Amino acid sequence: MQAHTKNDLSLKNVLFFLVVLFFAFLPISSFLFFLKDAAFTGYFPPKFFMSESIHAGHLPLWNPYINFGIPQYGDMSSGYWSPFTWLIASTVGYNAYTLTAEVLIYILLGGIGMYKLSQAWHLEKHTCIITGLAYMCCGYNVGHLQQFNWLSGAAFLPWCVWSYLLLIHHFSIKNAIRAALFFYVFIASAHPGIIISALYFFGALFIFNFFKTEQQQKISEKIKRAFQSHGLFLIILLLLSAGMVAGYLDILPHFVRGEKIGLSDALSSPVTPQCWISSLLPFSTTKNGDFFQTDISMRNCYFSLVLLLFFIVALAESKNKWQKFLLAGGLIFMLLSFGSIFKIFAYKFIPFMGYVRLNGEFRIFSLLCFILVAAIQLDKFIKEKRPFEGAVKWVYYGLEIVLFISIIAGIIAVRHTHESFLYSTASIFSQHGLATKLKALIDSISFYDTLWIQGSIQLFLLWGIKWCLKFRHWNVLKDIVIADMIITCLLNVPFTGVGQTSVAHIQDILDNTPKGITIPMLQPINNNDTIPLDEKAMVGDWSMYSKEPGVRTQVPYPIVLKNEQAYFDSVAFLPSDDFTQQAFLFTQPAAADTTKSNCTIIAFSPNAIKVNVISDSAGRLVLQQNLYPHWYYQNGNEKEEVLGAGINFMSAPIAKGDNTVVFSFEPVLIKRAMLISLISFILCCLLLLFLRTKPFSLS
Repeated sequence: MQAHTKNDLSLKNVLFFLVVLFFAFLPISSFLFFLKDAAFTGYFPPKFFMSESIHAGHLPLWNPYINFGIPQYGDMSSGYWSPFTWLIASTVGYNAYTLTAEVLIYILLGGIGMYKLSQAWHLEKHTCIITGLAYMCCGYNVGHLQQFNWLSGAAFLPWCVWSYLLLIHHFSIKNAIRAALFFYVFIASAHPGIIISALYFFGALFIFNFFKTEQQQKISEKIKRAFQSHGLFLIILLLLSAGMVAGYLDILPHFVRGEKIGLSDALSSPVTPQCWISSLLPFSTTKNGDFFQTDISMRNCYFSLVLLLFFIVALAESKNKWQKFLLAGGLIFMLLSFGSIFKIFAYKFIPFMGYVRLNGEFRIFSLLCFILVAAIQLDKFIKEKRPFEGAVKWVYYGLEIVLFISIIAGIIAVRHTHESFLYSTASIFSQHGLATKLKALIDSISFYDTLWIQGSIQLFLLWGIKWCLKFRHWNVLKDIVIADMIITCLLNVPFTGVGQTSVAHIQDILDNTPKGITIPMLQPINNNDTIPLDEKAMVGDWSMYSKEPGVRTQVPYPIVLKNEQAYFDSVAFLPSDDFTQQAFLFTQPAAADTTKSNCTIIAFSPNAIKVNVISDSAGRLVLQQNLYPHWYYQNGNEKEEVLGAGINFMSAPIAKGDNTVVFSFEPVLIKRAMLISLISFILCCLLLLFLRTKPFSLS
């Protein structure tokens, strides 16, 4: 263990990574194309609601617009507990541009974090930069541009590893606070499957470090030191996570996915073994889904050509203890990502693995480990001034042969089948508009095209890498990696991340939403506004934006309450019980004069609704929101828990005559826990400003 200050993070390095990010993800960073699919249809609506609610002066606890309402604090997909979400929502607010910028920020943070982590091994400065670039532009990030909590998990993972190593090797109050903050942001931001995977990764990291370091120290002393460092870290982390823990425990009993998934679901979305050809030919994964047998977002495992070369070299040569640990960890997560028999074993015998639905998320741990293994090997080559011979030379020639075969096979197949954009140039240029031409080009590229195109690019890069290794031009090697990662991203992003239209067009659609939190119209739910199907495909169901509670049919969303699902699954409704023919607030029995509403909304917020009701007889006021704990009604002086109505709605009794009814959502425990988290977060940030520590490296 050695303290050092070389290669520490600087503004110059941050700007360098920012420039590479801009060009590598140019279709997104230029805002010329929008993030397609789940980015706006799934992740944006809850963030947009939080933003609108906060700016209207309401704490976003209950979201009345997603299906028939959900407790927003229990949404594990929206990043509700992430400080980044609250920062954006409470300042500039969420729109098409800020959502796009958030994606880029996560990718940037991941690259900088990996750069910082690589310094823990005191790697040579060019190696640190290459390592950060490889992680920032790796196939995982390119493939999951639509999935925010996959990107945010990848963004904070290297920061967690770095801060954890710093904590266990240099225990101090500041290092405990720093680690707790990074782990909190990671847990609050990442997809649940990544969090479960991290539990085992960091458990293994703890065991490895426990037995690796200070062999002369007694076991009892090691245990005492571990309790000291981890005890303070866990206490701070629990305080920071108080609100999140309370929120998730609150929703789990009522949540459809709160139980172990079925075995068939546990094998979904794997990274099939054939996907790993993307570590050399990433462009090939954009076509031929029948060969890869998984979703396109799960196929890309690229982490730069130079690090692939040195990763293979590391397999062939002797490895230090860190490389052995990282290699073993990476291979285990790689096997888990396959699904099949490896995931079946984990499903049956390893706790919590039965809750991981999408196996593709395991590969971020594989990529992190493999990148570090390769980086350490490259660093050995540079520092020990090794010649271009031995394992490096033979691995180089092996890759060169594979690339030549790929190019020749692709060209022969194109000439034989005529499946190529080269035979479709007339139809491509006949299209009107740049976006349409690009779509036609993308559609006409065949799998055989990807082989010869990517193979040719990689061959030229490989020749450049060989020249740099032979003549020790490390600045040029860094530049080759920059070109490598930019070209690879630009080739793949149009297939995996962006749609045809611009961010400006998406914002034009969103500009039609009512501003703030408005008082809904008391009209039949069937009459609520909708949008054309082409716009719905881009931004999701309009019910999540219209500020009119209630839906005609269930809107696909990860958070589904059990009673909500029972409502949509039921086919036993009589015509008189069809609530979609009613407003989201209505009385039973109905008013004598059906041409006039007997309800008037006096005040409305996501967490409280005040209604004046004039009724011809005693009955009940039905609120078409999912029946959930912490909802109360008040009519006069009495305040009681709401009553049920139908399968999943809530109601309050009303008397004949004039009634003033208030429905209110009051999760007192959640709000107290949220306050504990907020105070803890502020105190931790303030303490970091006053405490000092030194950077470190791993020998």
